[in-house]
Amino acid sequence: MTNTALHTPTPPAPIRDATPQVAEVAGVSVDHVINVVEATLGETVIKVACPGGRDRAVFRIYTGTQTVIASCRDYENGAKREARILQHLAPLTDHFPQIIADRDGILVQTDMGDVTVAQDMRNTDTAGRIELMDRAISSVFGYQMDIGHPFPQAEVPVLFEHRKDLGYFVDGPWRTAGVFGVRLPNYDRDAVARHFLPTNACFLKWDNRFANAALSPNGTMGWFDFEDSCLGAGYEDLAWLAADEYPALAFDQIYPLFERQVREHHGIAADLILRRFHIMTTLLIALRTRRIGRHLSKKGKWFTLDEIYRSDRVGAHPTMMQALLKRGQAFAELERETKPLVVMFQDIEARLAGARVS
Repeated sequence: MTNTALHTPTPPAPIRDATPQVAEVAGVSVDHVINVVEATLGETVIKVACPGGRDRAVFRIYTGTQTVIASCRDYENGAKREARILQHLAPLTDHFPQIIADRDGILVQTDMGDVTVAQDMRNTDTAGRIELMDRAISSVFGYQMDIGHPFPQAEVPVLFEHRKDLGYFVDGPWRTAGVFGVRLPNYDRDAVARHFLPTNACFLKWDNRFANAALSPNGTMGWFDFEDSCLGAGYEDLAWLAADEYPALAFDQIYPLFERQVREHHGIAADLILRRFHIMTTLLIALRTRRIGRHLSKKGKWFTLDEIYRSDRVGAHPTMMQALLKRGQAFAELERETKPLVVMFQDIEARLAGARVS
């Protein structure tokens, strides 16, 4: 048995105990957040921490009896969408937090756990990381089956409902190649786009990277951050797991986990689902690679692992990047539409060979 469920986290440094030390986080008044939570819970706040760093208005609020999460999203539509999802869909599944209050611009919800699965992965061995990946895949199927076809009241948009959004997504590999100044020969974006027809069949958490998940005390894997959630076919959320740079796991270590569960859940449709999963994963790996590249272009340096895990930074670390590029090559090789990306990932890897954290 690995140590994945036995985390003993160090309590985060408070930004406010008896006296405020930080007045605002991402433009949001800490005192305002405290006042909303105290009025909601009828308890005194004794500590406030920022699990997402000082540039995100997400707060873990401690009282004498419990912790809750309070947040203020930086764009209105995303905040409203998250509130609707927590109101109409979260009560259907144990994998999502439950809404406590939505008042005065602050969303208060239950706390799924004070250690993210990304941090759990850092604190365990390879076997433990593989186990967590398998549990995450099961969790995706779990919440999708719990929710079923989402209630219309949730007003969740359909992924790629607008062709311009689909076009922007499938053009992403060209942007990735441009960031690194490498080749992308013979990429047929129209052939890729044909696999991503819009559908409202299933709820997608979207952006379900391991930094957006936590293990609850009873062992349930819970997910948070729903401002970008949408509807789709279902495999898209699996692709986010496979494209996450944090685990730094090899293709051969994770692919059998996905294949086994997809075949268990989709039966004779599994081959089609896997084909689309391969293509989506390849494009999401290109997206994550591009975000890392833009960080390097802007900042001119890698993050340390402590910086990445402490504040959910993009995985701009040589170890994470190398593993991500290797995984991208393996996924891209699986389908003819994405084989051109193999060369792109290889060229990026060559350009970054020997990179070290300064």
